[in-house]
Amino acid sequence: MLLKIKYIIATAILSATMLSASAQTPAHSSDSDIRVSPKIEFSEEEVEEIPTFIHLKENKIDMNGADWSALKKKIACTDSSVFTIVHIGDSHIQADFCTGKTRALLQSCYGSAGRGLIVPLKLAGTNEPRDYIIKSNSLWQSSKMMKPNENVTLGFTGVGISPIGTKADLTIATLSRTDDAEPFDMFKIYHQGKLLIDSVSSLEKAVSFSAIYTDSVTTVRLPDAVTGVTLDLSVEEGTAIYGIILTKCNKGGILYNAIGNNGATYHSYTMLPESARHIGDINPDLIIVSLGANEAFSRMTPEEMRESIDRLVSSLRRCHPGSEILLTTPMECQKSVRIRRKGKKRSRRTYAVNEKVLTARNIILDYARDHGVPVYDWYEVAGGTGVSKSWINAGLMAKDRIHHSYKGYRLQGGLLFDALNNSLQ
Repeated sequence: MLLKIKYIIATAILSATMLSASAQTPAHSSDSDIRVSPKIEFSEEEVEEIPTFIHLKENKIDMNGADWSALKKKIACTDSSVFTIVHIGDSHIQADFCTGKTRALLQSCYGSAGRGLIVPLKLAGTNEPRDYIIKSNSLWQSSKMMKPNENVTLGFTGVGISPIGTKADLTIATLSRTDDAEPFDMFKIYHQGKLLIDSVSSLEKAVSFSAIYTDSVTTVRLPDAVTGVTLDLSVEEGTAIYGIILTKCNKGGILYNAIGNNGATYHSYTMLPESARHIGDINPDLIIVSLGANEAFSRMTPEEMRESIDRLVSSLRRCHPGSEILLTTPMECQKSVRIRRKGKKRSRRTYAVNEKVLTARNIILDYARDHGVPVYDWYEVAGGTGVSKSWINAGLMAKDRIHHSYKGYRLQGGLLFDALNNSLQ
């Protein structure tokens, strides 16, 4: 009875909080709002022909003296082993439009080991990729990298969700617009605190399963491949879930995991709790870091940015000494500015190139060169200085002129695939 009363009270508080937050949330009024809560319109449209302003000759990875011979040997054996990539970034990565394209192309060449990491972004109150769903009939509280909640621990994904109460349900499923959703017969739940799975069902039918539990990872194997399951969970108070990896047992191929957080910077990832510095037990072969765009909208000095890059790269190297690291640069974008018209009380809104993106790009290139880290110069590949206008005219940028359009991200994902594939052959 006491538990029921607590549940009713928690429900009322949560509902009131959500209503209050909804009433107080303003419309996008600044570049800061847009970067933390972007609205990127989905479409079916993809680039049919690469525009002439793309610098195809620059579409390569500068190795800076690094040796990827071990990666080349590993990816040549994906018929029997898994080649794992973790791609870390900001809002350009969170929607998975770019990384989804790169993932699909890599898996078409080297086989698929599964969908990989999915993150409960929607339950945390933010946008989620379109090829999976994580939902629940239970109440959860959440925390995000750029809006932390002290009551919910953040994980290596930059997200944490915690059920209100000791019982909860969670439905996870892969989705597809072509009815060929990615099947899985094993999944790992990354969490903090004790978590037990009471039952597993698929298509409303009970499914047998085996589970291995630790305080941070719960591994579940299923007898047959499915595209969706519902879990009934028992948890201790304070347990937080960070993400779930969907894989195929005993099958090689590419496992491409994307970790994106709207508004994130190098500094943001270094501020995660110490327990979240290690990327679960994923042990990636390659870690790609695509950050720097949000630094260009901040007041960070070049020295501060360089220090934050070094802290993150050094942390990744300590936690994953067997992983190779690839940095990418952000491409030119624009910022909104207001111009006061002579004799008028009101100003008008217009846009100008954010020249600090070039500064951020150069800092990344210099750091990579000085520390022997491979780098993919997306700034130059996309067309270099002054190209944002061409991207806008070609419909490759979103209306906010900071993010790409869906078509633009798919172009970027295809070009990144080409550069990766050429460097791994």
